[in-house]
Amino acid sequence: MTLDDLPVNGKIYFAGIGGISMSALAMILYNKGYDVCGYDRTATALTREMEKKGIRIFYETKESNLDGVRCAIYSAALKSDNPEIIQIQRKGIPLYKRAELLGALAREYANSIGVAGTHGKSTTSGMLSYIFMHGQKYDPTVIVGAVLPNLNSTFRLGSDENFIFEADEYTDSFLNFFPHIAVVLNIKMDHTDYFPNYERYIQSFNKFINNTGKDGYAIVNKECEGCTRAAVEYPGTVITYSATGDETADFYAKNIVLKKGFASFDVYKRGEYYMSARLSVPGAHNVANALAAIACCDLCGVDKETIAGGLLDFKGVRRRFEYKGTFNGADVYDDYAHHPDEIRATLATAKNMEYDRVVCVFQPHTYSRLNDLFEDFASSFHDSDLAVFADVYSARENNIYGISSANLSERVGGSKYFDSFEKIKEYLKKEIRAGDLLIFMGAGNITELAEEVVRPQ
Repeated sequence: MTLDDLPVNGKIYFAGIGGISMSALAMILYNKGYDVCGYDRTATALTREMEKKGIRIFYETKESNLDGVRCAIYSAALKSDNPEIIQIQRKGIPLYKRAELLGALAREYANSIGVAGTHGKSTTSGMLSYIFMHGQKYDPTVIVGAVLPNLNSTFRLGSDENFIFEADEYTDSFLNFFPHIAVVLNIKMDHTDYFPNYERYIQSFNKFINNTGKDGYAIVNKECEGCTRAAVEYPGTVITYSATGDETADFYAKNIVLKKGFASFDVYKRGEYYMSARLSVPGAHNVANALAAIACCDLCGVDKETIAGGLLDFKGVRRRFEYKGTFNGADVYDDYAHHPDEIRATLATAKNMEYDRVVCVFQPHTYSRLNDLFEDFASSFHDSDLAVFADVYSARENNIYGISSANLSERVGGSKYFDSFEKIKEYLKKEIRAGDLLIFMGAGNITELAEEVVRPQ
């Protein structure tokens, strides 16, 4: 697909328009002057915002929705048996994947930067965005998988040749992208409902890196074996980074200091002092994310002052250790962590913030992930003084595994399991006290409970 495939006259229909990436793409096309409409199951803050802008959104599948439609884009969340997909195909309307459209957009920019990895994509994309926007020296286009607070949006339409975007590996979506710079943060087994094994997972990242071509660049985490393996025999230029001071990396951190969870550190480039950085997002794991952003910006010719200023400006994206308010005197945070490595990093960050207790309410995301990574999940909660488990958010799946959050609670000593948000809330009312850090984690609707507990009663 290229942008030439989009109709100049006639509507572009987004099936699943309410998704984070789908809504961003719809708004970008709308702002470029295309006639955009779409469908989603329910109204959300994102769909309401699009409707305010003038985009028509349907909440029922009807043939009349497609009147005047010349092209349709669909989300990977919609399978071939979805009524929307069936209806579009029945009418013979050209149908493209969300990733195909994003790839077509990326090819329009001379300096496209695709940020990939099992986790950290939204945060690192956000860091890059803030750096490029700092001081108004650049005017980048941005698509991030979470809301950027300074934009109150997941996207930004700029005017220069810089395009920063998340490259999601699920269903090999990122193989539709051909960035100039491929950033790979980490490769840890995930999406077991699609990838049969770790070798196949690494191969997918290898193909993504190779999509940059011999004139492209790959920025990879030297501490991650999967990342270095994915870059083997890559014909372009590989730039490595290390958050543990590995001096064989092109960029590495030294003299890391954590104050209440927030890092400051020195950056070295090929053995020479390069700059100092201070982060406004908590967590030692964000040193690695920042190094990836610094290496990328150095490659793009961004000056050190702009890099340091942008990193300091960046206070995170929504649902990434996001402060929500208080409950029973405790500080409440909301986080998207849904993979064991993410849980460990998030809870380690919380532990370093000097609260009396860390209380975690976790909602597993998909049965396949919980089943296939069960022991890894069970060992992820050591830095939580109390873990509370909600039922699995099934997303696109049926429970063919016979696995449950109750099983996880049984495996994690001293934890609690409740089969409803209401029961969890009632338990927290009795348990939570001033001095606690209460964090809600998961990629499903657990964020609604975080919102509810801080809402004035």
